[in-house]
Amino acid sequence: MNLGFGDLLPDGSVDDTANSNNGDIVKVLATVIAILKDFTTEYPQVEVFFAGSTIERTKLYTRILRTYYSVFSKEFTISGITGSENDNKRIAFHPKADIEYLAFLIKRIN
Repeated sequence: MNLGFGDLLPDGSVDDTANSNNGDIVKVLATVIAILKDFTTEYPQVEVFFAGSTIERTKLYTRILRTYYSVFSKEFTISGITGSENDNKRIAFHPKADIEYLAFLIKRIN
C-alpha cells in the first residue's frame, strides 16, 4: 500500500512536491495521522515507512515528530533512517537529537 498526497493538477495528476501554502497543512496531517492510526490498528504487525517527497518535507515531518513525540510514542515505536541514500542505517528516533533523518519507520505498540 502506498499513501501519497499533494496538489491535484488540471490534468488529474498529483504534484507531491508542490507547496500551495493554502493553509491546510494541519488538516492534511491530521487526516494522515488518523488514517495511519486506523491502518495500524487493523494491521498492528505492519511497520510503516515514510519520507517526504523533498528534503524540506522530510525536515517538516522531523519537526512534527519531535514536537508530538510524547504523544506518538505512547502508541508507536519510531525509528529514523540516517546516513545517505546509498549508506544508511536505522536508529531509534530521538526527539532532542540534532540528527538529519532521511525517512522514518513506525510500528504500533501491541
